[in-house]
Amino acid sequence: MKRRDFLRATAAGALAAPLLPNLLTDVAKAAEPTARWYKGNLHAHSQWSDGQDLPEVALAEYKKRGYNFFAFTEHNVLQQNDFKFDGKDAKPFDGETSRWKRLATPGVRSNLTEDRVRKAREFFGEDSVAMKETAEGTFVRLKPFTELNEQFGDKENFLLMPAFEMTTPWAHLNLINVEETFYLDDEKIGGVVSKSYDKAREMYDGAGKPWLFMVNHPLWQYYNEQPSDLIARPEVKFFEFTNNCTAYPFIPGAWTPESFWDVVNAYRASHDQDFLYGTGTDDSHGVYNTGFVAFYGWTGVRATELTPKAIFDAMNRGDSYISTGLELEDVTFDGKTLCVKAKPEKEGKWRVEFFGTKKDYDPTPKYFDAKAGPKMNRRIEGYSEKIGEKLATFDGTEGSYTLKSDDLYVRARVTRVGAEPVYLGTGADKSPLPTDAAWTQPYRG
Repeated sequence: MKRRDFLRATAAGALAAPLLPNLLTDVAKAAEPTARWYKGNLHAHSQWSDGQDLPEVALAEYKKRGYNFFAFTEHNVLQQNDFKFDGKDAKPFDGETSRWKRLATPGVRSNLTEDRVRKAREFFGEDSVAMKETAEGTFVRLKPFTELNEQFGDKENFLLMPAFEMTTPWAHLNLINVEETFYLDDEKIGGVVSKSYDKAREMYDGAGKPWLFMVNHPLWQYYNEQPSDLIARPEVKFFEFTNNCTAYPFIPGAWTPESFWDVVNAYRASHDQDFLYGTGTDDSHGVYNTGFVAFYGWTGVRATELTPKAIFDAMNRGDSYISTGLELEDVTFDGKTLCVKAKPEKEGKWRVEFFGTKKDYDPTPKYFDAKAGPKMNRRIEGYSEKIGEKLATFDGTEGSYTLKSDDLYVRARVTRVGAEPVYLGTGADKSPLPTDAAWTQPYRG
């Protein structure tokens, strides 16, 4: 190469060099996986415990409604093949260890009725339900997790995770994506939560799988967990915000599900601790059950892929929202300003409200002695109305709020103006939470 050609080539390369890092950055960005919203429910029951549906029927209905991740949380049991005969309504046959449940007949107490079996056969065919006739009655085989996952699992669209609900007389806790159960009780409700969290870490941290611990329906039964129970354990990061078990009478001055959330997070924010994040569930006990409303509450999670790790990672960083029927199109927080945009399917007037707590709030609780029966007499906590106060309101489906210097945190709620609470059960009980609403997680600077 002649000298002048070499100099020209070198100069051209020098001019192009500054473009190379930008090109590599663009390629890297293009290669990054794109996050999307996934819809899920992490609390439901089937015939494996006290739910009314065969598990395959429930899964078919949730999948049909666009759910992307799901967990059956049966009471103190996993949907496993090694479930043993308990002497009540489950029986093994021919050396099997599968669970067989007795069909309800006159004189036999069981929640497995012929219409539930008929529904499964309508969905999946006459041969889809295995049944055996014995002198003790008719028994139906319940499909275990492995078979349910093979039938419904879809890497791109539907993630099914093994789970159970640790159910004590005092507190109910969900353990998600685990393959072993445990049971702990304590004289105090807060003790159940605290001891169970420690036991879960001991059992599951070394299992090589991501798992999630969730405190269920603190209002069941009648103000069980108190805000102080979760203030005492800042490691506990999730509680059920929506649930069919919120239809208990409220004591004036005591906490509601929203104020419970704010009380805990005001304390955690002021002490530089991790937030308590809310989850949306329905605690379904049957998709055709009028007692517990299925599809009532769900969680939207923004993740890069549909795996337990990606879902839980997103939830642990607060990249999720709670819904009772409303989808959020976008939630952004730049360290100072929270922006929310909803995409409602229903016509109506919509409102975006922002809530938070100021740094000078009064954390002192006051107490109420509630008497609702021998097992439900409680000393219930109440707190200042300044905790979780409204910071701003916008009419429409989008709004934003910029944190002030005296704000501890901010969260948003989007509602349809005039929406009635969903009615639960067969009586006059109704949820304190509106339908067609969504709540963001809390954010701080």
